[in-house]
Amino acid sequence: MTAAPELHPLGALMRRFAVDWLDRADPAVPAEIMAPDYTIVIGAYTMRGRDDYVEATSGQLARFPGLTITVHDALYTPDGRVALRFTEHGASARGGAAAWRGIGLFTARDGVLVHNACEEDYLGRRRQLHGGAPDPVDPPMVAPWTEPVAGPDPGAEEAVRSWLAAGRVTGPLPGVVADDGRGADPVLDDVTCEVTALFAAGRRVAFHAVAHGRYAGGLPDAPGATGTPVALGIAGLVEPGADGTVTGHVVRDRLGLHRTLERAR
Repeated sequence: MTAAPELHPLGALMRRFAVDWLDRADPAVPAEIMAPDYTIVIGAYTMRGRDDYVEATSGQLARFPGLTITVHDALYTPDGRVALRFTEHGASARGGAAAWRGIGLFTARDGVLVHNACEEDYLGRRRQLHGGAPDPVDPPMVAPWTEPVAGPDPGAEEAVRSWLAAGRVTGPLPGVVADDGRGADPVLDDVTCEVTALFAAGRRVAFHAVAHGRYAGGLPDAPGATGTPVALGIAGLVEPGADGTVTGHVVRDRLGLHRTLERAR
Protein backbone atom coordinates (compact mmCIF):
# COMPACT_ATOMS: atom_id res chain seq x y z
CA MET A 1 0.00 0.00 0.00
CA THR A 2 1.27 3.45 -0.89
CA ALA A 3 1.96 5.65 2.11
CA ALA A 4 -0.38 8.60 2.53
CA PRO A 5 1.22 11.93 1.59
CA GLU A 6 2.14 14.20 4.46
CA LEU A 7 1.65 17.94 4.67
CA HIS A 8 5.09 19.04 5.80
CA PRO A 9 5.22 22.32 7.78
CA LEU A 10 6.98 23.98 4.83
CA GLY A 11 4.20 22.90 2.50
CA ALA A 12 1.58 24.17 4.92
CA LEU A 13 3.42 27.49 5.20
CA MET A 14 3.64 27.95 1.44
CA ARG A 15 -0.03 27.01 1.02
CA ARG A 16 -0.89 29.84 3.38
CA PHE A 17 1.37 32.19 1.40
CA ALA A 18 -0.13 31.27 -1.97
CA VAL A 19 -3.76 30.59 -1.09
CA ASP A 20 -4.56 32.62 2.01
CA TRP A 21 -2.36 35.64 1.27
CA LEU A 22 -2.10 36.05 -2.52
CA ASP A 23 -5.27 34.31 -3.69
CA ARG A 24 -7.54 35.58 -0.91
CA ALA A 25 -5.68 38.86 -0.35
CA ASP A 26 -6.25 38.48 3.39
CA PRO A 27 -4.24 41.31 5.02
CA ALA A 28 -4.13 39.46 8.36
CA VAL A 29 -2.08 36.58 6.94
CA PRO A 30 1.40 38.14 6.47
CA ALA A 31 1.77 38.83 10.20
CA GLU A 32 1.07 35.15 10.84
CA ILE A 33 3.47 33.66 8.28
CA MET A 34 6.28 36.24 7.92
CA ALA A 35 8.88 37.57 10.33
CA PRO A 36 8.75 41.33 11.03
CA ASP A 37 12.06 41.73 9.17
CA TYR A 38 10.89 39.70 6.15
CA THR A 39 12.93 40.79 3.12
CA ILE A 40 12.23 40.34 -0.57
CA VAL A 41 14.73 40.89 -3.36
CA ILE A 42 13.08 41.28 -6.76
CA GLY A 43 14.67 42.80 -9.83
CA ALA A 44 16.83 45.72 -8.74
CA TYR A 45 14.76 46.30 -5.60
CA THR A 46 15.16 45.13 -2.03
CA MET A 47 12.26 45.61 0.40
CA ARG A 48 13.27 45.15 4.01
CA GLY A 49 10.52 44.66 6.53
CA ARG A 50 7.19 42.91 6.37
CA ASP A 51 5.18 46.13 6.51
CA ASP A 52 6.85 47.63 3.44
CA TYR A 53 6.41 44.36 1.55
CA VAL A 54 2.72 44.12 2.46
CA GLU A 55 2.11 47.72 1.42
CA ALA A 56 3.76 47.19 -1.97
CA THR A 57 2.05 43.85 -2.62
CA SER A 58 -1.34 45.19 -1.54
CA GLY A 59 -0.97 47.82 -4.24
CA GLN A 60 -0.49 45.10 -6.87
CA LEU A 61 -3.41 43.10 -5.50
CA ALA A 62 -5.57 46.22 -5.77
CA ARG A 63 -4.40 46.73 -9.35
CA PHE A 64 -5.35 43.12 -10.15
CA PRO A 65 -8.49 42.45 -8.10
CA GLY A 66 -9.12 38.73 -7.93
CA LEU A 67 -5.49 37.92 -8.78
CA THR A 68 -4.73 34.20 -8.66
CA ILE A 69 -1.43 32.35 -8.35
CA THR A 70 -1.00 28.95 -10.00
CA VAL A 71 1.97 26.88 -8.78
CA HIS A 72 3.65 24.72 -11.44
CA ASP A 73 6.56 23.31 -9.43
CA ALA A 74 7.82 23.29 -5.85
CA LEU A 75 10.78 21.94 -3.95
CA TYR A 76 11.55 21.83 -0.23
CA THR A 77 14.82 21.22 1.62
CA PRO A 78 15.48 19.99 5.18
CA ASP A 79 17.03 23.33 6.17
CA GLY A 80 13.92 25.41 5.45
CA ARG A 81 14.49 26.43 1.84
CA VAL A 82 11.62 26.50 -0.66
CA ALA A 83 11.40 27.22 -4.38
CA LEU A 84 8.14 27.86 -6.22
CA ARG A 85 7.66 28.24 -9.97
CA PHE A 86 4.36 29.97 -10.54
CA THR A 87 2.15 32.13 -12.72
CA GLU A 88 0.22 35.11 -11.39
CA HIS A 89 -2.83 35.97 -13.46
CA GLY A 90 -5.82 38.25 -13.36
CA ALA A 91 -7.67 41.19 -14.85
CA SER A 92 -6.22 44.66 -14.41
CA ALA A 93 -8.33 47.40 -12.86
CA ARG A 94 -6.99 49.61 -15.67
CA GLY A 95 -8.27 47.23 -18.35
CA GLY A 96 -6.98 44.05 -19.93
CA ALA A 97 -5.73 40.84 -18.35
CA ALA A 98 -2.40 39.07 -18.11
CA ALA A 99 -0.67 35.92 -16.91
CA TRP A 100 2.99 36.39 -15.97
CA ARG A 101 5.52 33.86 -14.78
CA GLY A 102 7.77 33.93 -11.75
CA ILE A 103 10.19 31.91 -9.65
CA GLY A 104 10.74 32.58 -5.95
CA LEU A 105 13.37 31.20 -3.56
CA PHE A 106 12.18 31.39 0.04
CA THR A 107 13.86 30.87 3.39
CA ALA A 108 11.84 29.87 6.45
CA ARG A 109 13.02 29.97 10.04
CA ASP A 110 11.12 29.07 13.22
CA GLY A 111 7.95 28.44 11.25
CA VAL A 112 7.80 31.76 9.38
CA LEU A 113 9.20 33.18 6.16
CA VAL A 114 12.23 35.45 6.53
CA HIS A 115 13.47 35.99 2.95
CA ASN A 116 12.46 35.68 -0.70
CA ALA A 117 14.66 36.16 -3.76
CA CYS A 118 12.29 36.34 -6.72
CA GLU A 119 11.95 37.34 -10.35
CA GLU A 120 8.69 37.91 -12.24
CA ASP A 121 8.27 38.51 -15.96
CA TYR A 122 6.79 41.99 -15.86
CA LEU A 123 7.85 42.65 -19.46
CA GLY A 124 5.62 39.76 -20.50
CA ARG A 125 2.81 41.24 -18.40
CA ARG A 126 3.22 44.62 -20.08
CA ARG A 127 3.14 43.00 -23.53
CA GLN A 128 -0.15 41.28 -22.73
CA LEU A 129 -1.80 44.35 -21.24
CA HIS A 130 -0.78 46.50 -24.21
CA GLY A 131 -1.64 43.79 -26.75
CA GLY A 132 -5.09 43.09 -25.35
CA ALA A 133 -4.82 39.30 -24.99
CA PRO A 134 -3.53 37.31 -22.00
CA ASP A 135 -1.25 34.31 -22.38
CA PRO A 136 -2.61 30.87 -21.43
CA VAL A 137 -1.71 29.57 -17.98
CA ASP A 138 0.41 26.41 -17.86
CA PRO A 139 -1.04 23.37 -16.03
CA PRO A 140 -0.71 23.41 -12.24
CA MET A 141 1.45 21.08 -10.21
CA VAL A 142 -0.91 18.39 -8.96
CA ALA A 143 0.24 18.37 -5.32
CA PRO A 144 2.61 21.27 -4.55
CA TRP A 145 1.94 21.30 -0.79
CA THR A 146 2.74 17.62 -0.20
CA GLU A 147 5.92 17.52 -2.31
CA PRO A 148 8.44 15.56 -0.19
CA VAL A 149 11.35 17.35 1.46
CA ALA A 150 14.64 16.22 -0.09
CA GLY A 151 18.31 16.77 0.64
CA PRO A 152 20.67 18.19 -1.97
CA ASP A 153 22.75 16.44 -4.60
CA PRO A 154 26.08 18.30 -4.31
CA GLY A 155 27.05 17.28 -7.85
CA ALA A 156 23.90 18.89 -9.23
CA GLU A 157 24.58 22.10 -7.32
CA GLU A 158 28.13 22.25 -8.63
CA ALA A 159 26.99 21.61 -12.21
CA VAL A 160 24.55 24.52 -12.06
CA ARG A 161 27.16 26.80 -10.49
CA SER A 162 29.48 25.96 -13.39
CA TRP A 163 26.70 26.62 -15.90
CA LEU A 164 26.06 30.02 -14.34
CA ALA A 165 29.77 30.84 -14.15
CA ALA A 166 30.02 30.17 -17.89
CA GLY A 167 27.55 33.01 -18.50
CA ARG A 168 24.89 30.80 -20.08
CA VAL A 169 21.98 32.75 -18.71
CA THR A 170 21.35 35.33 -21.45
CA GLY A 171 20.20 34.90 -25.02
CA PRO A 172 18.48 31.72 -26.19
CA LEU A 173 18.90 28.90 -23.65
CA PRO A 174 18.68 25.42 -25.25
CA GLY A 175 16.65 23.09 -23.06
CA VAL A 176 15.42 25.90 -20.82
CA VAL A 177 12.06 27.69 -20.99
CA ALA A 178 12.90 31.36 -20.48
CA ASP A 179 10.48 34.03 -19.28
CA ASP A 180 7.20 33.92 -21.24
CA GLY A 181 8.63 31.50 -23.81
CA ARG A 182 8.03 33.97 -26.63
CA GLY A 183 11.54 35.09 -27.45
CA ALA A 184 12.76 38.63 -26.78
CA ASP A 185 15.90 37.09 -25.30
CA PRO A 186 18.29 39.67 -23.85
CA VAL A 187 21.91 39.09 -24.87
CA LEU A 188 24.84 40.30 -22.79
CA ASP A 189 28.54 40.32 -23.72
CA ASP A 190 31.37 39.84 -21.24
CA VAL A 191 29.02 38.23 -18.74
CA THR A 192 29.92 37.64 -15.12
CA CYS A 193 27.33 35.99 -12.92
CA GLU A 194 26.92 36.74 -9.21
CA VAL A 195 25.02 33.90 -7.51
CA THR A 196 22.97 35.26 -4.63
CA ALA A 197 21.20 32.01 -3.66
CA LEU A 198 21.45 28.39 -4.78
CA PHE A 199 20.12 25.15 -3.26
CA ALA A 200 18.92 21.75 -4.38
CA ALA A 201 16.38 19.10 -3.50
CA GLY A 202 17.80 15.98 -5.09
CA ARG A 203 19.03 16.97 -8.54
CA ARG A 204 16.59 19.84 -8.95
CA VAL A 205 18.37 23.12 -8.31
CA ALA A 206 16.90 26.53 -7.55
CA PHE A 207 19.00 29.66 -7.94
CA HIS A 208 18.88 33.42 -7.95
CA ALA A 209 21.65 35.37 -9.62
CA VAL A 210 22.57 38.70 -11.16
CA ALA A 211 24.30 38.72 -14.55
CA HIS A 212 26.55 41.72 -15.23
CA GLY A 213 27.73 42.61 -18.71
CA ARG A 214 27.27 44.85 -21.72
CA TYR A 215 23.95 44.83 -23.56
CA ALA A 216 24.28 43.28 -27.02
CA GLY A 217 20.65 43.24 -28.19
CA GLY A 218 17.60 41.03 -28.04
CA LEU A 219 14.90 43.24 -26.55
CA PRO A 220 12.33 45.06 -28.66
CA ASP A 221 12.06 48.86 -28.60
CA ALA A 222 15.58 49.37 -27.24
CA PRO A 223 17.61 50.44 -30.30
CA GLY A 224 20.92 52.19 -30.03
CA ALA A 225 21.66 50.91 -26.54
CA THR A 226 24.23 48.21 -27.36
CA GLY A 227 27.34 48.36 -25.24
CA THR A 228 25.51 49.77 -22.22
CA PRO A 229 26.69 48.25 -18.91
CA VAL A 230 23.72 46.45 -17.37
CA ALA A 231 22.69 44.04 -14.63
CA LEU A 232 20.04 41.36 -15.16
CA GLY A 233 18.33 39.57 -12.29
CA ILE A 234 17.63 35.87 -12.93
CA ALA A 235 15.79 33.15 -11.00
CA GLY A 236 15.75 29.52 -12.10
CA LEU A 237 14.49 26.06 -11.26
CA VAL A 238 16.58 23.65 -13.33
CA GLU A 239 18.09 20.19 -13.43
CA PRO A 240 21.52 19.31 -14.85
CA GLY A 241 21.88 16.19 -16.98
CA ALA A 242 24.69 13.68 -16.95
CA ASP A 243 25.96 15.14 -20.25
CA GLY A 244 26.25 18.65 -18.81
CA THR A 245 23.04 20.00 -20.34
CA VAL A 246 20.67 21.97 -18.14
CA THR A 247 16.89 21.84 -18.50
CA GLY A 248 14.11 23.65 -16.67
CA HIS A 249 12.85 27.21 -16.37
CA VAL A 250 14.31 30.66 -15.78
CA VAL A 251 12.69 34.06 -15.31
CA ARG A 252 14.74 37.19 -15.95
CA ASP A 253 14.10 40.80 -15.03
CA ARG A 254 13.69 41.89 -18.63
CA LEU A 255 11.56 44.90 -17.72
CA GLY A 256 14.23 46.20 -15.35
CA LEU A 257 16.80 45.76 -18.11
CA HIS A 258 14.52 47.53 -20.58
CA ARG A 259 14.17 50.49 -18.20
CA THR A 260 17.95 50.68 -17.76
CA LEU A 261 18.37 50.83 -21.53
CA GLU A 262 15.65 53.47 -21.87
CA ARG A 263 17.41 55.66 -19.32
CA ALA A 264 20.73 55.19 -21.13
CA ARG A 265 19.11 56.16 -24.44
